[in-house]
Amino acid sequence: MYISIFLCLFLFIISLICSKYNIFAPSVITSGIWLIVLVLYSVAGNNLNQLTGKFLGAINIWVTLFCFSSLFVQALSTTKKNRIEPSRLARNIFFYASLITFPLLILHAYEIVKLGTSANWMADLRSAAIGGIKGINIEDANPFYVVIWLISYFVELIYYSKQNKKRVIILFIMYFIFGFITMSKLHFLILFLGTLYILYYKKVVLLKHVFYGIVVLVAIFYGIQSLRSKANANKPEAGMVELYLLSPSPAFETVKPNSATKFGENVFRIVYAIEYKLGFTDKEPVDTLLKFVYVGVGTNTYTVLYPFYKDFGIAGISFFAILLGLILGYIYNKAEHGDVLFIVIYAFFLTEVIMQYGAEMFFTNLSLNLKRVIIALIPFLISKYELFSLARKQQKHERSRGDE
Repeated sequence: MYISIFLCLFLFIISLICSKYNIFAPSVITSGIWLIVLVLYSVAGNNLNQLTGKFLGAINIWVTLFCFSSLFVQALSTTKKNRIEPSRLARNIFFYASLITFPLLILHAYEIVKLGTSANWMADLRSAAIGGIKGINIEDANPFYVVIWLISYFVELIYYSKQNKKRVIILFIMYFIFGFITMSKLHFLILFLGTLYILYYKKVVLLKHVFYGIVVLVAIFYGIQSLRSKANANKPEAGMVELYLLSPSPAFETVKPNSATKFGENVFRIVYAIEYKLGFTDKEPVDTLLKFVYVGVGTNTYTVLYPFYKDFGIAGISFFAILLGLILGYIYNKAEHGDVLFIVIYAFFLTEVIMQYGAEMFFTNLSLNLKRVIIALIPFLISKYELFSLARKQQKHERSRGDE
């Protein structure tokens, strides 16, 4: 344990220095998150199963390879030429599309309350989000249109001015309401962390303001957890730190390496899901909601290491630590050099980097991540290729007249 703590501390310091003390760098977050988890486990993990060399060895490999691969990409130079700004027309379309689709969310909430079986309507909201209410599709908990809301919000926040101030406020409130209706801490996390990252990048907030924001976020999490658990007030619950932050680590100890029934069925779940949807197989892909295990408390999250270790063992952890380090390091590097598209994309992935102490979200949510990236690309592609541009139409018209 102490060797792992020292290693994470060493890598955290190195990452801070190499990242010019930017706490949002992927290597800083990765080493920092695991440093916090291990220290807290040493202090407050007495009620949980003891961590062994199986987990500690795996996490040492993960943190080391991830940090060095991401730092390697961060050190590479990147060009500032041909930076594309998002189309103003696309920004308008995204904003008004967000407004038009907002009533759909309110109708969804109304259906939940109407069909709910609990005396606590807030518990019903959460139950619906995980498929616990008959007649409410679990996919409705993360509708396609909210991706547009979040992208629109991030883009408008990057270009914040007096002219678009109302847009920023409206979009923030809309997504906040979405997080409340789904009773999901994850949605609040992506909203607040994305906001803090963009404002920190723009030098609107300082490091101390980021910590203030984290305190507010923790308070919101505690409030959500209290509201969700009122219906089960008679049942004793573990503390939030023990349950959400620490329990995934000993849960990983229960995972058997190379135990997947099909090649990469967890890492490459999206391939098997597409195959199933197209009717090429009658075998459903593995469930993203994993089984509960008891490690002092009940948990069904197994840290970021789970899919890589279960599918490919230690080799899988090593390979994907390097791969994700390179990918996220590249995205961060482009964002830090002022590429607006990559600022938006990194604002999305920031939550997934931070949540690695609980679960792997990059490949598990690959379908959603691809949707986010593709939709985020649209305003920039419209701008790059001058789609719907009057000037472009005029040029074509002049060329056609010249050919005549």
